[in-house]
Amino acid sequence: MQYLKPLDRPALQALGIDGWAYGFADRVRFYELDALNHVNNVAFLRWFETIRVAYLQDYGLTSYAHDDTDPQIVIRAQSADYFAPMFQNESYVLTARTTLVKPSSFVMEYAAHVDGQVRCAGSAVVVSLEQDGKTRRAHKPEAVTLMIERDGATTEGL
Repeated sequence: MQYLKPLDRPALQALGIDGWAYGFADRVRFYELDALNHVNNVAFLRWFETIRVAYLQDYGLTSYAHDDTDPQIVIRAQSADYFAPMFQNESYVLTARTTLVKPSSFVMEYAAHVDGQVRCAGSAVVVSLEQDGKTRRAHKPEAVTLMIERDGATTEGL
């Protein structure tokens, strides 16, 4: 299996993962383990951040250029639910999708899948701000279109 290569809906479905249009495969590394020899809770949040950054770039929400053409992307809230442990060298597929889009924020969901089972799921409220770090900024319309078309996201206030 090739790791960290974006997977689209057909590729994910071929792996037995339905309802997701964006993901990638990876494997658990030793440094992601805790004293109990399974993946540390913090590692899941880092994985969610890794896929979120790739997702935001691929969907055109930001290039992370850190100039006035891009918004500052901040996390207002995030959560994770842990269902079963994961272990060193275990291969997994990480998925991400947007479920709700508002004018300057959106809700994302994530999941770590192993052999068709979700081992951890999470969500985040993501906010787009101007470079001043305070003023909310509207999303790029083409990015919103992709979130709706690819992910099936609903809209509120657009």
